[in-house]
Amino acid sequence: MKNQSYHQRKIRIQEAPKLDFDQLKARTINALSKLGQQKFSTEPGGYAIDNWIRGVNVLLDEFEEKAGVARLSPEYLASRHELNERLSKPVQVASIDEDISQLNTSISGIENKIETERALIVSRVSELKTAQARYSGELERERRRVADAPAAQGTNSLFNRLLSRNKTPTKDPENRISELESKLAILPDEILDQKKKLSMIDLRSPESQFAEEWKQLETMQTRLNQLEEERSDRIQLVKERAEVTGSIADAISRIV
Repeated sequence: MKNQSYHQRKIRIQEAPKLDFDQLKARTINALSKLGQQKFSTEPGGYAIDNWIRGVNVLLDEFEEKAGVARLSPEYLASRHELNERLSKPVQVASIDEDISQLNTSISGIENKIETERALIVSRVSELKTAQARYSGELERERRRVADAPAAQGTNSLFNRLLSRNKTPTKDPENRISELESKLAILPDEILDQKKKLSMIDLRSPESQFAEEWKQLETMQTRLNQLEEERSDRIQLVKERAEVTGSIADAISRIV
């Protein structure tokens, strides 16, 4: 019959092939090598040293179960004990944190100094452009005033002159025009000069007044990166993990 009840069917379960001891050793040693070089995420709450230690212990538990207690050498047992003993000690990074804090303070001081000067130059350029617009508008009005002056003169000019005797005399329009033209003539060069100063700051030019500060910043940033990497390595126990896994792998390779 094609339809057979479940208990009548013959079910073949394919068992995973068993590794021989040499294969087991090779697989475990390879896994230990990868774990010894593993990098952790710096994100809070991510994979960290505790997770790593649990993973290695699971790997070694599996190795011991499949290898059998009788095969485990004193060298291997000592190396495994060192794993948990050595990596469970508190990590000291206080001195590195202090150095990092001091560097950040120094970097911020120099950056603030440069940014203050940058802001002053930007403000100066804005003031010069405002003055340029104001002088241009005034010059246009003075020129119109001079152009319209003949039409304003009439038969009552004598009477107007008599009335104006008691008024405060105003500056001659022609003189004012010359004065405004002189001011406007030098403003473009002043604006260009300030923009050049600003450009040299932004481009970190050797001709910049802050050339030395930029060199200091570069040196400090390089050192800061080194310290942060060193801190990360200490927290992640990079050196210790590589040494411990290497020791265990070496002990496993000697087991016969």
